[in-house]
Amino acid sequence: MIRHIVILHFRKQYGVDFQGLLEKTRPLVEQIPGIVKFSIYNNESKYVPNDVFSLGIEILFKDKNSLNTFMHHPKHFEANAIFEKYLADPPYMVLTHEI
Repeated sequence: MIRHIVILHFRKQYGVDFQGLLEKTRPLVEQIPGIVKFSIYNNESKYVPNDVFSLGIEILFKDKNSLNTFMHHPKHFEANAIFEKYLADPPYMVLTHEI
């Protein structure tokens, strides 16, 4: 399996329910083949800047081909469009590894 973790940083100034916003991506992402699990969680690191709200997304894929399919899938781009305008600078960090 492949674990793909994305830590997203949102600008607090928008006053949006970012957790709810990411939940809107779930139905899109879950249409992409090869996903075993999709989780959203709060990033409570003490290193998150004060003006940023940080959330993590963890996606488990059955194999490397599934990750590749996901990265190029139109539903992935559609999901990103839901939240990308609220992202801070830098917008995210990514960790992908085999488990």
